[in-house]
Amino acid sequence: MLLASHLRRSRHGIYYFRIVLPDPIAAVLGQRELVRSLGIRSPKLARKSGYQLSIQLTPILEGLQRIMAIDPNSISPKDIKKLVVEGMVFQPDGGMRVERVKTSDDPVIAKQEMKALEDTATAWRKVHDFTKGMDDDTYARRQVEATKLRDELLAMAANTQPAAGVAPTQAAASPAAANGVIVPLRPDTLANTFADYMNTKANIAVATKTAYTGSFELFATLMGGAHRMAHEITKLEFLEFNDALSHIPTHAKKRGIKLGTAAEILKSPPVKLDKDGTPIDYDIISGDSANLHLTNLQGFFDYVIGSGRREGENPFTKMTRHSDGNQGGGAVGFEENELRAIFDPASLMQTKRPSQFWGPLLALYTGARLNELACLDLVDFVEEKGIPCISVRFVPKAKPGTKKQKQSKKQEAAARSAKQVKNATSRRQVPLHPDLWEIGLQEYIDDVRSIGGTRLFPTMPLDKKGKRERRMSHDGNEYLKFVGVHVNRQKVMHSFRDTVSDMLGISDMDEFSADQWTGHTTQGIKAKHYRKKVAIDIQAIKGFKALDFPFIDTEAIQYRPGWFNDYNKTNMVP
Repeated sequence: MLLASHLRRSRHGIYYFRIVLPDPIAAVLGQRELVRSLGIRSPKLARKSGYQLSIQLTPILEGLQRIMAIDPNSISPKDIKKLVVEGMVFQPDGGMRVERVKTSDDPVIAKQEMKALEDTATAWRKVHDFTKGMDDDTYARRQVEATKLRDELLAMAANTQPAAGVAPTQAAASPAAANGVIVPLRPDTLANTFADYMNTKANIAVATKTAYTGSFELFATLMGGAHRMAHEITKLEFLEFNDALSHIPTHAKKRGIKLGTAAEILKSPPVKLDKDGTPIDYDIISGDSANLHLTNLQGFFDYVIGSGRREGENPFTKMTRHSDGNQGGGAVGFEENELRAIFDPASLMQTKRPSQFWGPLLALYTGARLNELACLDLVDFVEEKGIPCISVRFVPKAKPGTKKQKQSKKQEAAARSAKQVKNATSRRQVPLHPDLWEIGLQEYIDDVRSIGGTRLFPTMPLDKKGKRERRMSHDGNEYLKFVGVHVNRQKVMHSFRDTVSDMLGISDMDEFSADQWTGHTTQGIKAKHYRKKVAIDIQAIKGFKALDFPFIDTEAIQYRPGWFNDYNKTNMVP
């Protein structure tokens, strides 16, 4: 079972509550996180207890963090111990209350614990001198504010009102919505805020916009609608959303599966019935897909908070990510026995489509992304320093003509040949291995030209995202199934890219050169801004040595002139 971010389950079946403490509080307490047994084996009760505890502790922790930033001397480890760590009692129905201070039952150990906390606090205060550069008036004002906030928090922990005469703090005086959520400077709906957010992303790829929109629409649906105010969504609802992701069917919208709110999904996971009323089995979205939603929404809520539509921290920042367990983790590289099966001449020479013959070969020897290969124009085959290469380029889509003036043929051609790349480092030149020419790549290129084709794979249609990889992925994976290698989400066409990354990683090619070859984003400031690209001839020498597959029989695997001409002519698309 996928647990909520604040829950852990022991091997004995007991559930534990866990919360990561902010840095200042962790420094004073001498511990990074709070872990307490709920004494519960029921998942339902554990989830309820965890949510209640998280909701009660979050404002306390936020208040303590503010105190430590204002005046760390105004609160002692004993007070924090009382507020956060000890005295939590869990009731049989899953409820929770804070009632007393308690350290170890052994008075000697308890004294040692508090001494250690005091020593930690003293050391932290020496490092963090909050009074540096502060005049006397500011110092006095901050001490008063910190003291008031401390009293309010102590009253909160004791479930009482602040003492008489204690003025409300600045945060407490702010207007608050339901559930104590602070009303921001610019309250607005999710729909309006997302529209403004997407205006800041005008130049990103169509596929990325689609991904952002899909994540937002799912979130809005699970929150009850895009009309919700961005600041009114509670911490509990965010936690429920993350838990509900483990119950979302793949392609739910296309399948006609109606989704309720996150709370409703957790109570009763969605099902689709056939015409006889029998539930239909469906796959849920993968852990990678769930994590992509979380990443996209984290970026959105960075904007929500930064634009004044919500106060506080981004609720997605520390949210626990999903995992598919041993069966997940995405595509992995091929083993040698699998490559032998894929490139067995008896199988490969029976293929009926150029994407099934040249797709695996180019993917193995270049490590390029499928869309980079599917979009290759014949003019992208270039030569640099005597090394034949493919040029992976970004070609923006031509702007449509006005109503008064239609697009010229040149504009129409530019629109058809538009190419998307994943990022700036994707634009590169990749040396072409000699084995490809030995197999007959030049003869195939000549055949494509002879029938009027301008792209390497002239039958690959452009989809609505501006990509051509869908058909190549489908054709390639069908071939992998034919040779008995395909494993859903693990051994797929993308596995060739992982294979190349693995091969380059164990060769004498340095990490910077390997990233340049595959078009991965280079890590580190020095590599990004100060290192020049490795010369193509040096790349070729090291790359060809790394991508050496002696078990591939290039004499038996040979392109036959005119092999795919009929197929290409019949199925050619713009």
